[in-house]
This record gives sequence, C-alpha cells and structure tokens, in this order.
Amino acid sequence: MIRSAYAVIKLEHLAHNLNIVRSFAPNSRIMAVVKADAYGHGLVKTAQALNQADAFAVSCANEALELRAAGILHPIICLQGFNNAKQLQQIVDANIQTVIHSNFQIKLLNECNLKQALQVWLKIDTGMSRLGIAPKDTKDTYQKLLDTKRVAKIRFMTHFANADLLDEKSIQDQLQKFAHATDAFPDCEKSTANSAATLAYSSSQFDWVRPGLALYGISPYQAGQIQPDTTSLRPVMNLYAPIIAIKNCQKGDRIGYGGTYTCPQDMRIAVVAIGYADGYPRSINHHTKASVNSAITQIVGRVSMDMLTIDITNIDAEIDDAVELWGDEIPITEVADHANVIPYELICGISGNVERQYE
Repeated sequence: MIRSAYAVIKLEHLAHNLNIVRSFAPNSRIMAVVKADAYGHGLVKTAQALNQADAFAVSCANEALELRAAGILHPIICLQGFNNAKQLQQIVDANIQTVIHSNFQIKLLNECNLKQALQVWLKIDTGMSRLGIAPKDTKDTYQKLLDTKRVAKIRFMTHFANADLLDEKSIQDQLQKFAHATDAFPDCEKSTANSAATLAYSSSQFDWVRPGLALYGISPYQAGQIQPDTTSLRPVMNLYAPIIAIKNCQKGDRIGYGGTYTCPQDMRIAVVAIGYADGYPRSINHHTKASVNSAITQIVGRVSMDMLTIDITNIDAEIDDAVELWGDEIPITEVADHANVIPYELICGISGNVERQYE
C-alpha cells in the first residue's frame, strides 16, 4: 500500500551530478554505483538517467539482471561477486563483470563448465579488512585466475576505509599497498576511488572511478571538516509528506510519546503523515528542520511510526500542504547529523510505502 508520503526524484539532477564528478576526474572512466536500488532512488530509472556513465556497479547478480532485463547494455560490475554456481552462471549468461575477492570463487570458476570467459576485477584488501585478497597474494591469485582458462580480462580494484574522513595518511597508506601489489601489471586497468576520494584525491583516480553518493547530490564527507566544494551538486531526492491535522497547543502542553517536548508558549502544531515506518529516523532531535510553503521550521516531539509534528506557529500552512523533510531547502546532511546517522542510511532507508515520483 502506498502512503501519502512521497519522494520526488529529479532525474535531470543525476545527469548534472555525473558531469560534476566527471569534471573532477576528466581522465578516468566513471563506474556509477547504483547498488541498493540506486541508494533508494530506483535502480532502473536511475541507470537510465545516468546513461552517459561508462559502466554501472551493483551489489549482486539480481541487481545486474534487473538492469539487463530493462535493456541496459552498459558494462555492469557485480561488486560482491558470486558465492555459488547458480550466481556465477547468471553472471556469465548476462555478460556481467564480476569482482573476485576470494579463493573460494576461483574454486567455483574451476568447477563450473562456463560457455564463455569472464571479465573480472581482482579486489585487493589494502586496509578495509572486508572483501579482498591480501596484497602479498596478488601475483599468485592473478596466475590462478589465468590458469582457470575461464577469464578473458583481469582488472584491479581496492576500497578506501576512511576517504569520507579525509584521512590523508590512511588514503596514502592504502594507495601505497595497492601500488606495490599491482605495479607488476602495468597494462591492467585499476580502480580505487569512491565519491570522497574522487573529489579530494586526484592521485586515487586511475583508469576508473566509482562514485556513488555524489551522484545523488550529497556530500560524501563527514561534518565539521574542511573539504572540497560540493555545493555544485544538486540533491536528487526530495522527501515530502502532507499535513493531516493542525492543533492549537497551550504553553506547557507536552507533545508526542514520552512528552519529550514541552511548549514554551502557545503554539500552532501541524501533524505530518510520515514516520519511522516510512524511513524517517526516530532518533532526530527537536532542532531538526523541515520546510512548509518555503518557510523553515522544526520538528517538535518524538517521531512516531507514521506521524511527526512540526511547529507552524508563525507559518501560513493548512491541511494537505506538503512538508519537505529533506531536499532542496533542507539539506539531508543536516538531518543525518541531527539523527546521528550518515546520509546513506536515510536515502537507503526510505520504505516501499513511500511513492517515488520521477521528474
């Protein structure tokens, strides 16, 4: 069931943000990251709007197959690779490139009777301690992949652990490990840079960059840092919900579960039809902003399952007026800071109850 809350996805902003990212890395090809339903924006619609990207990156085979079924012919890279023979066969049949990050995958390659050779990305763990082989095993693993006779092309990648913190020492340490692991393969294409590294560290760009969050118009950096100018990025998702009731509260009245907000004066309060079931975080505080009819106000009281309340004491607002929770007027990074989460959690957390409207 679709509720009255809705997210407006501005497709032209995706293309604009892609051009901004390309201006930061003019000598690299762009692998647009559209995993997790394009960070909550809608996988197919987002990929279609980003048709000037050089390739797409997804998490798993199912996402890649959805893009192929929609007629997307770009190169598609499966970042988590495959973990069973069925997934491997699906990847081969749909002409998907895959990340190789473990010897288990190489064992599957040797065991499966594939109809055609794969293009693979050998992932090297340079400090994330998540997916990837140890740098010292790079040459041996490269040879194992060749020996399978099932690999047509090998590229290299790694992933930064602290690019969003602008931790230059960490970045340089990982780049150095990556260089030591791959210098013996000068003809192989390489990729290390996510959004944060692409915008801040030209030394990390290599043949391919892998922007994600920046494409959706959101700064990839944590708050309180001196960072590259991201003001030219345009937010792609605007989250709205309607006012469904207006109440006149008296000084001293408490609002919402737990009575965490006490009216300091007589107030006009609007009830808005969105809550944590829709993906708006319960953890926000009373200083979190919202906008109605281009007037900035704040949320008061706790966010409940499908409603929240805002102060409209000095605002001309009526029932059914749309309230912006984040987007053009309310930066999502501010909402994330007030909720003590990262913006990724907010955009990825918008539930299927919330209608996506595409412009």
